[in-house]
Amino acid sequence: MGYIGHDVTIGRYLTPEAIRLGLTGLFAGSAAGLAWRLAGRTRWGAAPFVLAVLAAARLAGRSDWPASDGMTAAGLLVTLLAAVGAVRLFADPALGRQWVAAGALVSAVGVWAAVPETGPALLAGGGLTGLAAASLLARDRWAPTAGLGVAAVVGWAALSGAAGRPWAAVGGLLCTGLAPWFALRPLLPTFSRSRSPGPWLLGGHTLLVILAARWIGVVPHAGWVRVAVVAAVGLAVAAATRPLA
Repeated sequence: MGYIGHDVTIGRYLTPEAIRLGLTGLFAGSAAGLAWRLAGRTRWGAAPFVLAVLAAARLAGRSDWPASDGMTAAGLLVTLLAAVGAVRLFADPALGRQWVAAGALVSAVGVWAAVPETGPALLAGGGLTGLAAASLLARDRWAPTAGLGVAAVVGWAALSGAAGRPWAAVGGLLCTGLAPWFALRPLLPTFSRSRSPGPWLLGGHTLLVILAARWIGVVPHAGWVRVAVVAAVGLAVAAATRPLA
């Protein structure tokens, strides 16, 4: 299985294989969204997100799974925190679905930019795009448990795409952005209650994804100091946001 790596110029990222994987994910996500709508489901939980990406991987003939090692175990912990935080974000009634959908897509793009093997990120990103488009067109809502599905597929893309490179795995997992730090939100003080939740959270999320992808993921020896800086920024944004539902 060949790599779609980051040692080439931007123009060469749009290879036939990359386009095929992205479109496969888009098709699987759109089909999963349509199936959920035809089944009468107007609130989507974790299932359509996980099933869409599994179907996309099956259609594309991919079998990308993380290796069983210490980094994978640590990555599962980060993914669990991201899942808890994503559920809190998705549950906020003041945060529109367009903002959480945009944040999920930003995370997928961040993983693509962070890891050497971008195939899983293309499948996940395409799947999330198809699901987001289907839910917006159908005017369906993402239930709080949808955060579990988003965190799972982003975590899978990061760990699988890291291809045994520890700092690529760390950077890719931290592309979950604000989600892991909002898992700790109940333990933090509140410095501000006046933020507009959508633009403020998406901006902070995007900043964290950029730092994780380009300051940690692609640096062979990034170091824990950089991880600590990203964590401090994430905790600061969480603390500067009003308590969520």
